[in-house]
Amino acid sequence: MGTKRQIYHWHTDICPGSFLPPFDAPHFRFDGLDLRDVEWWSGGLHLFTLRHACNMQRIVLLDDTTFGKHLLYHTANNKQQNKPYEYAGELVGQLRTVTQNAQREREKREQK
Repeated sequence: MGTKRQIYHWHTDICPGSFLPPFDAPHFRFDGLDLRDVEWWSGGLHLFTLRHACNMQRIVLLDDTTFGKHLLYHTANNKQQNKPYEYAGELVGQLRTVTQNAQREREKREQK
């Protein structure tokens, strides 16, 4: 969720072609109704992808008290077969493993 100020900044300064309608060429085709799917719009891909988008960087805190605040649950239930918290537990575990591996690699490089 963005504040009014953030959304205005994205619309006027950050996102090529605008963040809010109208979605005009050359950044958008067919008034924004081209092959971009629901994940593009509702999942925030238009904010975080590079090509024809805002290319913003995501920061996700991995500690137990704040990680869950970064997650959204799709209420349509048309894609979930398992309970969402099972996936969240796997995801945070994978992210922590990647972080630990990166920290070890950085320490190795600093020792050289």
